[in-house]
Amino acid sequence: MFNHSLSLVVFKKEILESIRDKRVILGVIISPLLVTPLLIGTILFFAGKKEMEKRQAVVDIGIVEQQPFPELSDWLDENETIDTSHFATREEASQAIQDRTIRAAVVISQGAQEQYRDNGSAALEILFNASNENSLNALGRTRDLLRQFDKFALKKRIQAVSLPESFASPTDIETTNLATSKSTGSLVLGMILPYFIVISAAFGGIQTAFDLCAGEKERGTMETLVVSPASRDEIVRGKLLTILLISLIASFCAITGILAPLAFGLELFKDIVGDQISFDFLSVFWMLLLVIPLALFTSSLLLVISSFARNQKEAQTYILPFISIVILPAILSSVIGAESSLYTAFVPVLNISVTMKQIFGNLFEPLYFAISLSTSLLYAFFAMRLATALFQREQILFRT
Repeated sequence: MFNHSLSLVVFKKEILESIRDKRVILGVIISPLLVTPLLIGTILFFAGKKEMEKRQAVVDIGIVEQQPFPELSDWLDENETIDTSHFATREEASQAIQDRTIRAAVVISQGAQEQYRDNGSAALEILFNASNENSLNALGRTRDLLRQFDKFALKKRIQAVSLPESFASPTDIETTNLATSKSTGSLVLGMILPYFIVISAAFGGIQTAFDLCAGEKERGTMETLVVSPASRDEIVRGKLLTILLISLIASFCAITGILAPLAFGLELFKDIVGDQISFDFLSVFWMLLLVIPLALFTSSLLLVISSFARNQKEAQTYILPFISIVILPAILSSVIGAESSLYTAFVPVLNISVTMKQIFGNLFEPLYFAISLSTSLLYAFFAMRLATALFQREQILFRT
């Protein structure tokens, strides 16, 4: 018979030692609540600012007329969004792009004007440098301008033959978005939030896990703990509860660190996820429920690694397989849609991430949720049994 009170004694001892570690407080509480939202906001702010600068910047474009084509060249010269420079040869324009005096160039081929006036397609070439970001931006801008010229020229051709403008548009398409800004915001939120929750649940307790077993071996205190009245199973249970609690706190802080700014309506986040930020507390509750088996599974794996390692440095070398087990499914979940096949509910970590996306996307499937929850608990149970088995082996527990 197990004495659960002894497991709680081990748990209290380990949790007190963990919260005294400033690295745990920094990584589990301060970072998710303050650093992560600030980091995300800063990245999105500067990314948006840079994109806006790209759109508003006046781009230097070259024009090479191997044969005069005033209809196009004059139209480009008059455009206020670009600065045009004329070159005599293609080689001169190419060199100017390499020298970064211009960012792209339009080469008008021989016979282009005749092809245009005969209602054909004028042969054009765009020169750019794919290794230069500004040149790639100029390529996109030039393509847009030429598409605008195509529309302008097509309109003139239609007017010349006295045809209605609808001649060039056999269909008239109107799109109606049935999604509200509220549901659109939830969709975007469902794409980013599961990833951060999975990472927090998996790595929030890593420092604590490595200190509880590998650290005790390194400090020579494992022997003292083993000869205490608590059995090996009770010791494992107490240590696992400690790692689980730290991982859950990290997950809850990550959720709070992202949802709190949305709840308070920060303009930066409102611009990202829609005009109306909305998430109901029932969805948050189901998401928190899903975090528990996920954190239990990852905590058990961390305890296995820490139990097997001789010291904390060796434990860190074993972390790569653990990262692969967690990171790859988390990244894959951002690619896989919420309406995934049922077999994905059996894939560890991925099933939890996809279920979270379903919850935020108003696509809740009871069968998928039940399978994800039960299989995650099953995987956690097997990982716990493995950690307990390692603790029973002297040659593993007292490796130095």
